[in-house]
Amino acid sequence: MGLPPSDVNVLVLNGKEKTRAFAKDFSNYLKGMKFMTSRFLLALMRPFWGKVNDEIFKGFVSPLFKVYTDEMDKGNNYITYDAPLALYFYGSPYSDPADSIIAATYAMITAETLGLGSCMIGGIHPLIQNGRKARLFRKKNKIMSKSREGLFIVFGYPEVKFRKGIKRTFASIQMI
Repeated sequence: MGLPPSDVNVLVLNGKEKTRAFAKDFSNYLKGMKFMTSRFLLALMRPFWGKVNDEIFKGFVSPLFKVYTDEMDKGNNYITYDAPLALYFYGSPYSDPADSIIAATYAMITAETLGLGSCMIGGIHPLIQNGRKARLFRKKNKIMSKSREGLFIVFGYPEVKFRKGIKRTFASIQMI
């Protein structure tokens, strides 16, 4: 993001009511696309999109649809967690795909310095990029354009203070 102006857009959902309203709208949007996770369609698509995409849909996308929609129907917001603030960082069609991720990461670091908790929500962005329904959803929610990369970050006041960081692992580390 070295040369201004930045091509990163930010959608601000300020307040629990707005984050919940967005989550309800997203849940309803997903209900209209449940056919994408049907066994029939997944079996039909496997030869076209390959083993990796098949495993992603069966092991992640389908369960994500179910949890997001079923829990929202029960009154549990597992999409934005009723956070008091959510920011969606996404690039314009002209931006470098990394720019929105970098901006979101800096927002999380800044939140930490202010004593706030934050969490990246990666399951929304890819599902609102392609198709007529996605375009209508973006328009309704004032999302300017589709983008290659984007992240939702929810912010709030943590109930727990950690003494240690979370131990992270990588898929692989190669030393030369």
